[in-house]
Amino acid sequence: MPEAVRSAERPVATAHASESGPTRGQPGGRAHGTTWWQRTVPARWLTPSTALIILVVVFPAVYMVWTSFLRIDRIGQVRGFAGLENYRKLLAEPVLGQIVLNTLLWLVVVVGVTVLLSLGLAQFLAKPFVGRRFVRLALIVPWATSLVMTATVWRFIYEGGNGLLNRLLMDLSIIGAPVEWYKDPAFAFYSIMAVGVVTSIPFTTYVLLSGLQTIPDDVLEAARIDGAGGWTTWRHITLPLLRPSLLVALVLNMLHVFNAFTVIWVIAGKTAGYHADTTVTWMYKIAFVAQLDPGEASALAVLNVAFLIVLVLAYVRVLRPDREAAAPTKTSATGRPSGLRHGFDALALSVWKTSRSVAAVCGPLTSAVGRSWRRVRPVGLSLAGLGVALFFLAPYVVMLLGSLKTDAELFAVPASYLPQEWAWSNYVDVWKQIPLAEYFGVSLTVALVSTAVVLVLAAPAAYILARTRFRGKVAFLGVILVTQMFPAVALLIGLYREALFLDGVHSYWFIIAVNSAFNLAFAIWILHAHVGAVSVEIDEAAMLDGLGRFRIMLRMILPLTAPGLITVTIFTFIQVWNEFVIALTLFNDPTAGRVPLTVGVQQFVGLYETNYQYLFAAALIAIIPAVLLFSFIEKRLISGLSMGSSR
Repeated sequence: MPEAVRSAERPVATAHASESGPTRGQPGGRAHGTTWWQRTVPARWLTPSTALIILVVVFPAVYMVWTSFLRIDRIGQVRGFAGLENYRKLLAEPVLGQIVLNTLLWLVVVVGVTVLLSLGLAQFLAKPFVGRRFVRLALIVPWATSLVMTATVWRFIYEGGNGLLNRLLMDLSIIGAPVEWYKDPAFAFYSIMAVGVVTSIPFTTYVLLSGLQTIPDDVLEAARIDGAGGWTTWRHITLPLLRPSLLVALVLNMLHVFNAFTVIWVIAGKTAGYHADTTVTWMYKIAFVAQLDPGEASALAVLNVAFLIVLVLAYVRVLRPDREAAAPTKTSATGRPSGLRHGFDALALSVWKTSRSVAAVCGPLTSAVGRSWRRVRPVGLSLAGLGVALFFLAPYVVMLLGSLKTDAELFAVPASYLPQEWAWSNYVDVWKQIPLAEYFGVSLTVALVSTAVVLVLAAPAAYILARTRFRGKVAFLGVILVTQMFPAVALLIGLYREALFLDGVHSYWFIIAVNSAFNLAFAIWILHAHVGAVSVEIDEAAMLDGLGRFRIMLRMILPLTAPGLITVTIFTFIQVWNEFVIALTLFNDPTAGRVPLTVGVQQFVGLYETNYQYLFAAALIAIIPAVLLFSFIEKRLISGLSMGSSR
C-alpha cells in the first residue's frame, strides 16, 4: 500500500476513536488516549455478521464433523459413538471408485473447458462491434436463470424419441436413431458435463471481462509501439495482468463445479444407478434417498470439504497472484521476450522461437489473411457475436416454444420444432395446476428478507474493515474467505442436523439465515473494495462537521458506493430466488404452504412423464424478472466484479 494512503488512514482511525468516546459520554482519560468503548468499535460493528457466520457456517461444519463419528439410525436417532466406522463403511462402498473418478473427470473437464472458452469469449466481448450489448445480455440469461429451470429445459432437449437434439441430429444425418442422452450410462455423464460448461461460462466470462477492463490502455499501446505482435502482447502483457481475475475465476469455478448439485440432480437424479453421480449428489442419496444414513453421509461431506481445502490451496500456490503481476515482462521491438522469469524461461523461449519460425514460413499467407480480415472485421465480429447470442438463448427459445405446445405435441415422435397449435392457454392453466401464486409469494418473501439482512450486515462490516486497522482483522477476512469457499451444499448434512436441533426445519427464520450467511461473504468482499476506493478525506471532513461514524457511513460513504450496493442487492436477490438444494432439504412443507418456486415447479417432473408445457410456462414467468434485473446492472456488475477481484 502506498505511504500516502497509509498516512491518510491513520488520522481517520484516530479521529474516529476520539469521536466514538467522549461524544457518547465515555471516559477519555487513559494514558494512551483510548477507552475500552473506543477499542471495541470494530468488534461491535462486526459482531452481527460474525454471529451469523458462526451460527450458519461454523457450527454446522463442526457438527457435521462430530456427526461423522456417530451411529445414527434411519429415522435420525443417535445410537452411540461409532468412531471411524462411518469412514470404514464409506471406503468399503462398491461404487466409491466410480464416484471418485466421475468427480475428478467432472471437475477437470468442466472447469478446464469453461475457463478456456470464457477466456476467449471475454477477449471477444472486450472488442467494440455492432451488437455487443445484445451479446452480453444474451450471456446474462443463463446466469440469471435458475439452474433448476435451465437444467429442466436441457433435460427436455436431451429426451429420447421426442427430444429436439435427436430430431436436429437426425435431420442433419449425423445419427440414424434417437439416443437416450441422459438415461443411457454411456452418454449421460458427458451430456450433463456439456450443460455444466454452458451454465458456468457466463459468470466466468464476466469475471475475466472485468479483469480485462482493469488493464491500462497505455500499457497495451506501449507494447504495440515497441513492435510487439498480438500473441506476444497477450502472452507477456495481458495474461500477467489478468492473473488476479484468472485466479478468482479458477477458484470460484472449481468450488461451484465441485459442489454442483442442481444440474446433475434435475437431469439425472431420478434415474437408476450411480453412473452420473459425483460425491455431492452421492452424499445426498446416502443421507436422504438410498441408505438414509446421516453418519456415512457426514463422513463423505467431511472428505469433500478436506478435498476442497487442498484443491484451493494448490490453485492459489500455482497461480500466486502476488508474483509481480503488475510488472509484466518487457518486450523488445522485435517482440522477443526480454524478462522471462518464474521457471518459465526455457518454455517461453522455446515457444517464442517456434512462433518466430512459423511466422517466417507463413508470413506472406498470414499477411494476406490479415489484410482480408481487416476489411470484413466489423461484419465478421457482429456475425460471430450473433452466433454466440443465439447459442446461449437457444435453450430458452426451446422453453418458450415448448410452453406453447400441447401435451401430445411435446411427446410426438419425432419432435416438432414449432407448435402445431399455439396453446397460449397453458399460461392460464398453470396457475390452476399448482399453487403458483403461493410459490411466488414464498420465494419473494425469502429473497427480499435475505437480501435486506445481507445489506444490513455487510455494509457496516465492509466499512469498518476498510477504514480501521485492528487486531483480528486478518482472521475475520480469513473467515469471510472460508465462507465464500464453501457453499451451503458442502455443509448440507451439518445444516440439516442443526435445523433438527434448533427446530428450524421448514421455518422461515432458518432458511433466511442460511441464505443470508452464504451470500454475506460476497457482499462484504464487493462492498469492502468499493469503500476502500473512496477517499478517507471524505470521512475526515465529515467528522470535522460533527458527524459520527455511523452517520458518515450512512450519509457519505454508502451513496458513493451505489454501484457496489446495487451489484450486491441484485446478485443476492437472484442467488436466493434461484436457490434449490437447501430449500429442497430444509424448507419444503406443502401442508403449511412453505414451498419456494424452484422446488414447487418440480411437481411437474415425474419418473415416467413430465408436464413440460406447464413447467416451462412457470419457468418463464419466474425467469423474466430475474433477467430484467440482471440486464439493468450489467455494466455496473462488471465494475463491481473488477473492483472485487482486483482487491
